[in-house]
Amino acid sequence: MLEPLLPPPPAHVRAMRFFEARPWLGDTLFKVTPLLLLSAFFWLIGGGLTAGAFATGMFGVTVNIPVMVFFELLAILPLAVSRIRPGLAAGLISFACLCQILSMYGPGASVFAVPLVVYACAKYGSRRVSLGYLGLALLGAVLLGAHVMAAAGLLGHQVPGAYSPDWGVMIFIAALITGFCAAVVVSAWLFGDLAGRRRREREAIQEKNRLLERERDQEAQLAADAERMRIAREMHDVVSHSMSVMIAQADGGRYVLQTDPARAGQAFETIGETGREALTELRRMLGVLREEGEPKTRPAPGIENIPQLVVDVEASGLPVELHVAEESLPELNEGVALAIYRIVQEALTNTLKHGGEGATAQVWLGTDYRAGELALEIRDTGRGGQAADDGAGSGLIGMAERAKLYGGTLVARAKGEESLESGFTVEARFPLDRVRPGRRSAPQSATENAQEQKEQR
Repeated sequence: MLEPLLPPPPAHVRAMRFFEARPWLGDTLFKVTPLLLLSAFFWLIGGGLTAGAFATGMFGVTVNIPVMVFFELLAILPLAVSRIRPGLAAGLISFACLCQILSMYGPGASVFAVPLVVYACAKYGSRRVSLGYLGLALLGAVLLGAHVMAAAGLLGHQVPGAYSPDWGVMIFIAALITGFCAAVVVSAWLFGDLAGRRRREREAIQEKNRLLERERDQEAQLAADAERMRIAREMHDVVSHSMSVMIAQADGGRYVLQTDPARAGQAFETIGETGREALTELRRMLGVLREEGEPKTRPAPGIENIPQLVVDVEASGLPVELHVAEESLPELNEGVALAIYRIVQEALTNTLKHGGEGATAQVWLGTDYRAGELALEIRDTGRGGQAADDGAGSGLIGMAERAKLYGGTLVARAKGEESLESGFTVEARFPLDRVRPGRRSAPQSATENAQEQKEQR
């Protein structure tokens, strides 16, 4: 089904996404460019750009114009990478501002880069970078106040009589400058730290959403794998049993076709009934794959269907004795009853295929109250370990998986060639607290089911 077309996002949303994908471009346009224009304006007003290589600063200090321009650019240009590499940008700006103060010329428009880079460190940098450059910026505020006092004293010394500074007033002015700069720096750091917390919380939520989506996809995949394994087990049991019965009946009907046409006709009738039964079971299992909803199917086979299963197997030439202690059996949920039916079906099918001529089978089903378990045992007198194929294939794995889904165990033993006895035994046991309806007797979740199957494989 085609998804509905969504309207394009507004222009401001597209612009935000564009600059978020290119943080250096936004910092260059909105931070570096305005400060460069402001710095050029200050240099034009002060005549620095037209005074040649050397000029007199604001406190009568001769400065090297190219060097000062270099330091000015060094204090502004790193803002372009303040979001990508906040520590590197803050280090370069700190070095440039320190050189400007030590030259006694003092910072120009680059002074505005300090709170901007402190904000970037608090928002995008690590905790150590954030606190480290906050302390360095506060130290710079103190140095700026000391620079004002030193420059005023130097000016009074160079022009005697023209200017006599009042040191009390100068100390007060230096303290005001230091306090103002420190307040600006701390405010920038606080706003940056708050924005950084919100950014980290937003990233944590986005990461959590990504993990939840990944977990949802994994659970869906595990559920699909579990469903495929369940359908594979069902199809294996149905097809294997039905084909074994049909082959046995076809072989028997062929041998008695000339001597006893009535038995041959009965064998062919059994073949037809078994084939139709197999088709019905396949339709019931594959009906869950339809998209139209729940298919109309008959109930799944259970313990009450085991006698008919024995009759069908006996009609194929395998004598079977069935012993069911019905009075001791608790009420079973549908899943456990289906698992027991499939285990009996698979075990008898293996005997029919591999037991050989003259093999017989016995089925016991009852409750072992001493162990608190539901006991199922299928034993035959076939070849056992002497068979060319002892049945150690997907059939035994499927039986073990069915028992494990309900907390049970399954043991399959073939007697070896050195034993005087022959045969094959399948024993399954289910805890009583897992087989009753409403007592966590239903199969596990699809995720647990698939995980257990993978561990077992």
